[in-house]
Amino acid sequence: MSIETIRFKEQLDAIQLTYKEDHAYVSLSGGHVLSYLAGGQERLWMSPKANLEAGKPIRGGIPVCWPWFGAHPSDEEKPAHGFARTSIWTLVDAQDHEDFASITLGLENSVANPLFPYDCSVAIKVTLTDKLSVELITTNLGNQPIEITQALHTYLPISDLDNATIAGLEGVEYADKLKAFARSTEDRVSVDLKEPTDRVYFDHSNGLTLNDLDRETRVYKQNSGTTVVWNPGIETAGNMADIGADNYRGFLCIEAANAMEDKVIIEPGESFTLRQGIHSL
Repeated sequence: MSIETIRFKEQLDAIQLTYKEDHAYVSLSGGHVLSYLAGGQERLWMSPKANLEAGKPIRGGIPVCWPWFGAHPSDEEKPAHGFARTSIWTLVDAQDHEDFASITLGLENSVANPLFPYDCSVAIKVTLTDKLSVELITTNLGNQPIEITQALHTYLPISDLDNATIAGLEGVEYADKLKAFARSTEDRVSVDLKEPTDRVYFDHSNGLTLNDLDRETRVYKQNSGTTVVWNPGIETAGNMADIGADNYRGFLCIEAANAMEDKVIIEPGESFTLRQGIHSL
């Protein structure tokens, strides 16, 4: 087990966590998990066209959406998905043990920040064992309640959209962003993304299963009342400089979230932790 600083794809400084033969790579830029190699295979998807410049959003891995998910609820001039994913985080703890490797990154936010003028902090704890675990921890340091929405915007690699299905969403209500957030209930046992998909499922379960040919990936979560499932489809991907029409079929997103009306209220002195785990079988 080890923790060291490396140059990821010769473009971006990252912290490498090692557990046995597996590795995870985390950047201080965005508190972003860039890569998770388990059993010699990449378990996170990174766009071949991703911009790996510090301070810029990165297309792939696990971006951090905080302190709001999607558009700001009252000011569309503010950056989509908040500012945590483009901020520079600080390494506050590293633990290198025989049975795990773990780091914690921190980001302070104060009343002087015009984007979110509250006295609070947010931390990302990434732990590598036989699976990858990510915790997003928000602490209210002020004297009034704060309200957030958030997500761990996880990109998972697949062989092709024709081969991949998600199990565990049958009977769950969802809002469809591509249909003006119209509400419906999922009637499929196995959910596929053969069409462009951007849905917020009001899913309070502990996790889902991604099936892709002979690979099964469990995506666990905790303290998450919504799960976001997304793939842009060919037209939207073709208009996105950091994806492109040639690359959209190789991934889908399963995001542990607190989104839409699933808001989190954090009282003074309290903390809230959103957790997600990935275990490929």
